[in-house]
Amino acid sequence: MAAQAKATSASPDYIDVHHHCVLPEYQAALVRSGAADPSRPLRKNSSPQEAIEAMEALGIAGAVVNPLSVAGVHHGSDADARYLCQSVSDALAKFAGNAPKKLGFFAPLPYPDIDGSLAHMAYALDTLNADGLILLSSQNGIYVGDKRMEPLLAEMDRRGATVFIHPARPALVDTLSTQIWASIIEYTFETTRVAAFLIYNEFMRKYPNIKWILAHAGGCLPFLSFRLILMEEQDINQPAFSTRVPEGARAFVDRFYFDTAISGSKAALSSLMEVARPGHVMYGSDWPYIDRHTIDLQHECLQTWDGLTPAARSAIANESALALFPRFRKN
Repeated sequence: MAAQAKATSASPDYIDVHHHCVLPEYQAALVRSGAADPSRPLRKNSSPQEAIEAMEALGIAGAVVNPLSVAGVHHGSDADARYLCQSVSDALAKFAGNAPKKLGFFAPLPYPDIDGSLAHMAYALDTLNADGLILLSSQNGIYVGDKRMEPLLAEMDRRGATVFIHPARPALVDTLSTQIWASIIEYTFETTRVAAFLIYNEFMRKYPNIKWILAHAGGCLPFLSFRLILMEEQDINQPAFSTRVPEGARAFVDRFYFDTAISGSKAALSSLMEVARPGHVMYGSDWPYIDRHTIDLQHECLQTWDGLTPAARSAIANESALALFPRFRKN
């Protein structure tokens, strides 16, 4: 469904790196896997034309499509997970191929199936020309950054892959007495855990060529970045983190990339811009999971907050994304 209101007249041509579009092939593959989709009941099955119309109304010039809901890809069967990734990636390539200067896509991997993920990574990047890869923060209780995924990270590093991390719905939500939708609080901690695990398990140090994009301004990572010093002071494992990573945890925080989805406020951006490296913050809308009103509030902050220099504003809007996703360049 296209957005109903017109974009703000001063809106730049945003390149959106956090843009959802769950296609029928994904929903069909979930049914085949016997998996339920706990996502909010929004209309998600856009045609390319509907997606482009919505983007134009939001002031978005290009979007790298995220094909997943928090249902993820792996539900106990490697075969079903591989089928899901194959069918969804093929559909995404066709979807983006309708408007290759406006639409790109992240290809899912059947993680934690390492062999299947390695094979599909090669297919998605080499045959389908995917713009990058997407992983949920955890699948089947195994987090991105787990030591078991090192062969996958080694190949990502060899390829210099761009990898988008989107939070999953953690299992602990079902144990809580409060009835707060998981996306409101818990998703931010999921992304933060991934960043911490990648740093703690030395993967940020060992595999510097992977370009990690953390959703939602990195979750709580900017605010908690100083607290990571406790890895160096309180590690009970041997060899201790301070021995394994003498440069310290905080040396790696600014190597991540971040999107601005649901983070377009002075408070969130102030923290993010303090820790992010120049060129590492990119626009994210989270459309259509986020209401138009919320996106408009974020646009207002991005366009008017005096905490952003003109150069930083332009970088967030599109220049940083263009460096990672050259398909959107106009010439």
